[in-house]
Amino acid sequence: MKIKTKVFSCLVLLLNVSAFAAADSYTYDCVTAEELRMRDGIPNFFVKIQSEKEIRIAYLGGSITEANGWRVKTMAWFKQQYPKARFVEINAAISGTGSDFSACRLDADVLPNKPDLVFLECRVNGGGGFERESVEGVVRQIWRDNPQTDICLIYTISLPMLKDIQAGKTPGFGRKMETIANHYGIPSIDLGVEIAKLEKEGKLTFKAAEPEQGKILFSKDGTHPGDEGHQIYGKIIARSMLKMQSQANVMKHTLGEPLDQNCWETASLLPVNATELSAGWVSVDEEDVNYNVKRTKDMLRKAVKCNQIGETITVRWNGTTVGFSDIPCGDGMVVEAVIDGKQPITMERKQTAERKNSRFWYLPAQSPGDHEVRYTIKQLPAGESFYAGQFLIVGTPIKR
Repeated sequence: MKIKTKVFSCLVLLLNVSAFAAADSYTYDCVTAEELRMRDGIPNFFVKIQSEKEIRIAYLGGSITEANGWRVKTMAWFKQQYPKARFVEINAAISGTGSDFSACRLDADVLPNKPDLVFLECRVNGGGGFERESVEGVVRQIWRDNPQTDICLIYTISLPMLKDIQAGKTPGFGRKMETIANHYGIPSIDLGVEIAKLEKEGKLTFKAAEPEQGKILFSKDGTHPGDEGHQIYGKIIARSMLKMQSQANVMKHTLGEPLDQNCWETASLLPVNATELSAGWVSVDEEDVNYNVKRTKDMLRKAVKCNQIGETITVRWNGTTVGFSDIPCGDGMVVEAVIDGKQPITMERKQTAERKNSRFWYLPAQSPGDHEVRYTIKQLPAGESFYAGQFLIVGTPIKR
């Protein structure tokens, strides 16, 4: 049962001035899994469809979205279902990223493209330990840029989630996302509900190397759907769109007060060449064997590398959190970070697989304010270089 209430918050300011913010709040049970929760829907999107104007759809997510799967299938469905509208796809998916990286790169990858609708897919990849803060940051950045941009949360499924969803429960990160969806009136579509149902009925194999006779093969690895799995995803989203299209209405989404005062509303990316680098760093060639991978280039963006211990990178910012993108190479790569002259934090960056995937990691969140962190390369495996990419900043970089 859906209950919609009006919540008023009062903030008493200096000089006896009071500011009031109103926000629509829903009380869906965040633990219970449902295929579609419409809430306020995507009303501006459907108004624009009726106007037959250009409509720009951003797909923000990880490898499940980056694949030529549900993203491609839903875009094709939109074009077929609404042939008079002109749809433009904004593919803002990067493999291996969740809501945290999404919050940091909105201003670079999504907002300049002026989307009318943003699909956010991140339940499988998570939020780097900042799940609620980063999802709320995505929402608030989008609506601060344009309050008429609609947002829809897309929940994909991986094998560890299967039993929970079959028991009618939303997996842990999904519960945090549902809290945000309730607060801001954002629709959510849980693609896992149908997949879990089909598996329980014996009509679908969730994970297998080869298909079984008479069964749908969802995935080979338990996470990334094959074409049959993506077909189901596409059909679920299509039927959810048809249910929401009756809510067409011009609407300005309101922000109100954040649920989390530390939400990532100010998250951004800082290029590594905008930091303070010691003398031993050099730019990475685009054809470098460790760098010349789409995911790595998307994540690091104009990387630098060094081959000597003792090289440093210094970052200054006003805010709370700083993250770092790199390419761990070999066994025994160690970085030391010192924040504001405090006790050193040591991170081992280990990766022994033949294919060197890019990664990103965070230092502990700090109290709001001005901070400086100095990273020092303390250990390098023989014959390896340390690759450093852009930084993920919650706050405002301080120019060097």
